[in-house]
Amino acid sequence: MRTKILEAVNITVIYPNGVRANDNISISVNEGEILGLLGENGAGKTTLVKVISGIIKPTKGEILLYGKEVEFNSYRDALKSGIYYLSQNPQLIEGLTVLEDIGLTLTLAGKSMSRGSIEQYVASIASKYNLKVDLKALSDNLSVGERQRIELIKPILLDSKIIILDEPTTHMSPLEIESLYSMLRDLAGKGKSIIFITHKIREATSVSDRIIVMRKGKISGIIERDKFDREVLLNLMFESNNTINKLGLRYAKPREYKSNILEVRELWVKGDYGDLALRGINLSVGTSEIVGVAGIAGNGQRELFETLVGLRKPIRGSIIFNNVDVTSSSPRDRIKLGLAIVPEDRLGWALVPGLNIVSNIIFALTNVDSTLKSYIIDWGMAWRIAKEALEIVPIQADSLNTSVESLSGGNMQRLILARELSRKPRLIIAMNPTSGLDYVTSINVKQVLIDYASRGVGILLISEDLDELIEVSDRVLVMNRGAIVGEFMRPYSLENIAKLMIS
Repeated sequence: MRTKILEAVNITVIYPNGVRANDNISISVNEGEILGLLGENGAGKTTLVKVISGIIKPTKGEILLYGKEVEFNSYRDALKSGIYYLSQNPQLIEGLTVLEDIGLTLTLAGKSMSRGSIEQYVASIASKYNLKVDLKALSDNLSVGERQRIELIKPILLDSKIIILDEPTTHMSPLEIESLYSMLRDLAGKGKSIIFITHKIREATSVSDRIIVMRKGKISGIIERDKFDREVLLNLMFESNNTINKLGLRYAKPREYKSNILEVRELWVKGDYGDLALRGINLSVGTSEIVGVAGIAGNGQRELFETLVGLRKPIRGSIIFNNVDVTSSSPRDRIKLGLAIVPEDRLGWALVPGLNIVSNIIFALTNVDSTLKSYIIDWGMAWRIAKEALEIVPIQADSLNTSVESLSGGNMQRLILARELSRKPRLIIAMNPTSGLDYVTSINVKQVLIDYASRGVGILLISEDLDELIEVSDRVLVMNRGAIVGEFMRPYSLENIAKLMIS
């Protein structure tokens, strides 16, 4: 019988706004076990593991480690006790290299290691688990997927006994996901305890020894591996499976691509260190067309996104949007022409933490709409504009005065879409728009994109989720080492696309 290594007993978390995120939850994790924590967005999964990790103080309840009660006043306390938490949006320290960031984490955990030892150890881990890592890279120049790889290495360096992974596959290709599963099984075989948080049933059943399902802040079921069943898990995740059965992407009548809304010609772009990140990119997006861009993180997708929205200047080539050469134009000018931008980093790029829903909508709109500009904001008008935007894509929040960082990932994404679509765009450029979202929310987001394409809007969808791209795209382009190495039309060959991604 496995040793019980961690217990969370009667955990209740009530936020200042009265929201009961966790309601009398009790779970345990055994030594060498991979425990799946499954639930939709807003089910309370992240709140629970943040309590276990010392990031959030529970309103009620206790944590037991090896049978003894412990009190964590900070994440550092948990880290020193052998608990490592990899968040859904890993944040490395800006201004530091990857090597320096890893060294700082070791220090916080009360451990020390020479620079040479870190380099040697990281190289060994990266090689063993097929993780591509550049220790000299500045952490703030890395994509979310690249930051995630760094975070996966840290608990192995620290020899953490309990590793908590919050939606770790969000920015991974199918092959990277399989490598992660292999890595987790290997670590569990060495006695490490893993808590694997996901909203995807297929992931939970693929890697977990046991699954705990959460719904609305409570545990709705605990299933052992020999009893895994998709329908049972769906019923435990959602109140009514009738709603799930009705879900599915609805496609309008076949769309006609009358003209190109975006044309990119021979685009060459330098990376953060002067190397070539994009090599002669040619692509087009037609009105009413959804064009997908596939690729493993770190192959130029971030640089392509930044260049197309105006955050990075090309060294050669041109970008024609809405029949206007915008190669040297600012993001503001492109937005004025009808561009909607949906970045992958919701809180880092798209929203301003600390501000409420209304402010996050109105400040973004006033930045480009001269009719709304004023040193004195008419808050009555601001609330009216925000309400109109949220009629396009509704969100769940106590009020428009709610601070955006208290929203679930799904509601953050709905808010971003509502704001961007309220501009009545001609083109949407989105990067990993469903990352970290549960089944229902991801279906809703993809349906919004399909609906707007049917209205004549062109969409460029850059995503590391190959299933998503195949599901919604009219064409799929494959990126590898900064170049487009293939183009696919329906019906797609998943195997052929994946081969080009890793070749």
